[in-house]
Amino acid sequence: MSDMAQAGGFTLPARSPTPAWKRRLVFTRAGRWYTALTIGIGLAAINTGNNLLFLVLGLLLASIIVSGILSEQTLKGVKLERRLPTSATAGEPALIGFFARNTKKRGPSFSLELRERGGQVVGRGFLVLLPAGETAEIAYRFIPERRGAHAFDQLEVATKAPFGLFEKSRPIDAPGELVVFPRKVGAPRTEVRSLAREGEQPEDRVGLGLELHSLRDHRPGEDARSIHWRSSARQGRLIGVDREQERRQRVCVVFDQRPLSGEPLERAVERAAALVSSELDAGAEVSLAVAGCNLPAGSGEGHLRSALRMLALFSRQRWELLRRALTQAPPCWRSRERGRRGSRARENAQAPA
Repeated sequence: MSDMAQAGGFTLPARSPTPAWKRRLVFTRAGRWYTALTIGIGLAAINTGNNLLFLVLGLLLASIIVSGILSEQTLKGVKLERRLPTSATAGEPALIGFFARNTKKRGPSFSLELRERGGQVVGRGFLVLLPAGETAEIAYRFIPERRGAHAFDQLEVATKAPFGLFEKSRPIDAPGELVVFPRKVGAPRTEVRSLAREGEQPEDRVGLGLELHSLRDHRPGEDARSIHWRSSARQGRLIGVDREQERRQRVCVVFDQRPLSGEPLERAVERAAALVSSELDAGAEVSLAVAGCNLPAGSGEGHLRSALRMLALFSRQRWELLRRALTQAPPCWRSRERGRRGSRARENAQAPA
C-alpha cells in the first residue's frame, strides 16, 4: 500500500490475487430453518422408512441444488468496477459509483447486491435486474468523517436468488484510494499589514498587462489590438503600444505543526486549508510549506487541489519519521541540509512581499 494509505493510519494486508472461481456461501434465516426442516424429514424418513417422507426429502434436496445452480448462473459473467470521485471533503457527502456489466450472451442476472468488502469504506447498492449484454451504474453516498487517504480493498457481488435460502457472493479485487480534503471552515483572521490587498502590481518591463509601458512603431504582422489609434492618427503612421508586466500578490502559508497533536492539529490543518482557499479566491499566488515539503507559488483550481491534497495527507506519524531520519543522518548530510535551508530562508527574506 502506498504512502497515502499509510497517512490515513490504515494498511491493507498483502494477499495473492483472488481467483475467479472463489465463492462465499452464507445461510439466510429462512435457509437455516429450511435446512433444519430437511434434516428433520431426512431422519424421520430413515427411521420410519415411509416412502412419502423420502419423496418430500427428495423435493427439498432438489430445491437446494436448483438454488445453487441458479445463483451461480446469476453471478457468472458479472463484471464490477468502482468509480471514485476526483476529490472529497470531510463532512460533506460524496458519491461513489458501481459500474456493473453482464457479459453473458444470454441469461439475465437477478437480485444483485453490490458492496464494498474490506478497506475503510462501507457502501452498497442493489440491482433488481441486469439483462444479458447490458450495463448498469448505481452509486451510494459516502460522508467521510476525517481527512486523509481512505483505502478500498475488494468489491463483492452477491445474490439471494432464486429462493432466498442462501446468499452466494463473489469477491473481486479492486484496490483503490480516495484522498479526502480537510473539512471546510471559515478562513482565520489575519493582520492587515501582513496580508494587505494590493492587487496586481505593474513591473517596469514589457509583458501582458493593462498599464501603458511605452509607444513604438507598429511592426508588420502584429495584432491590430496592439495599435495605439490616437497616437497613430496624430503621427500619421501606425504606432504600437507595449504593456507593463503585472505581478500578482504572492502569499506563503507556512504550517507549523510541531507543538500540535490530536484535535488541535486537525483544527490547524482545516484553518490552513481555509486560508489557502481564500487567498486563491482573492487572486493571489499561494505557496505552501508543510513538514519539510514545499509547494511552489501558483494559482487556479489545479493548484488549490494540490495544496489541499498536501494538507490532507499530512500526518503526525510521517512528520515524526522525517524528524528522526534528519536527527539520525550523518553530520555532513545534516550540515548540507542546514545550508540549503539557510539559503532558502535568505531567498524568502529577500523576496518582495
